[in-house]
Amino acid sequence: MTDLWFAAAGLVLVAIVMVLWPLWRRRQSERVDRTALNVALYEERVAELEAQQRAGDLSEAQLAAAKGEASRLLLEDTAAADARQAPLTRQLTWVLIIGAVALPLAVLGLYRQWGAADGLALYREMQATPQVETLEALIDRTQRVVEVQPENGEAWYMLGRAYMSAQNPEKAADAFGNALVRLGEQPEVLAQLAQARYFANGNQLDAETARALDKAIELDPQQPTALGLLGIAAFEAGDFAGSIRYWQTLMQGMDPESPGAQAIQSGIERARQRMVDAGQTPPPAAEPAAGPTISLRVSVAPELLAELPADASVFVFARDPNGPPMPLIAKRLSLSQLPLEITLSADDAMLPGVTLDSATALQLVARVSPTGDAREGTHLGQLDEVHAGQDGTLELVIDRAIN
Repeated sequence: MTDLWFAAAGLVLVAIVMVLWPLWRRRQSERVDRTALNVALYEERVAELEAQQRAGDLSEAQLAAAKGEASRLLLEDTAAADARQAPLTRQLTWVLIIGAVALPLAVLGLYRQWGAADGLALYREMQATPQVETLEALIDRTQRVVEVQPENGEAWYMLGRAYMSAQNPEKAADAFGNALVRLGEQPEVLAQLAQARYFANGNQLDAETARALDKAIELDPQQPTALGLLGIAAFEAGDFAGSIRYWQTLMQGMDPESPGAQAIQSGIERARQRMVDAGQTPPPAAEPAAGPTISLRVSVAPELLAELPADASVFVFARDPNGPPMPLIAKRLSLSQLPLEITLSADDAMLPGVTLDSATALQLVARVSPTGDAREGTHLGQLDEVHAGQDGTLELVIDRAIN
């Protein structure tokens, strides 16, 4: 709020200068014009007197006396005009100064009453808050944001994430529902909403939650939260083959050495063992990729790291620059994993039967999406004229913003 008072003071000073400067200039101009007129009349009167003296109508003494009288009248007229103008000018000046001061203060008062002063104060407080805080403080702070800005979908989403971290899926589901209304059907929001509803409903997948998951997978077939939850739901329902299928798909977008991938692999092994115990034949393990592969190291330019959230999604895909815009191969990563060496292969194909040699030359793109929607990227890196199966590890650096 201190900033607002400084801003108001600045407005007052600017307003006073803007009011008084033209007023002073006008007053000086009027004074010059009035003085010039009086002098012209004086000179005209003196010329008449001198003409009368030459005609013999006035003596030298009478001429001098008349000139003195004309000079006296000139001084009196100028002084009287200034005296008449000064009170009016002073009154007008004070009226304008009072108005110049009152207007910004009135606007400030109205802003405090009906504007977003609370939001600005909260923003300043959040900026000054240390990065490390308790989960309860984070929830309280985010709750205050949505109270001040109820249409802020991103704030509702962050509140939902905070409630999930606090093991409160009921409130998380409510927050994600508000985020969905304001942000629209984004895969990540749909998946998080479904996950919160699933846990709030006692690990039961009801029809509404299933619809949210189906929509998330429709928009993003590799949406990790949705795939993970579908695998869990299938496992809990005894559909171990289904859980293996979902989790194998999820593994395609993960670093095999990461703790998350190892946990998913452990779940796949448990599902396989349950099928064996039940006398069922588990589905085959994922086969090694058929066809050529491309090895590359994906990284982010150091100057961009501060601009991007660590939990943003990174979509790495290969496409035919002379073909349709849909990628041939796609893999999903997290920004926090970078830099990371990955291998693109037919395992990452968007359609069955597609391999990297489906095009004579490829364009490789890494796109950052804070929302988790591959269509809404903010930054990218790109390599052109890449050929499938070429030797060595390529460097793909995310180094520019998407205009």
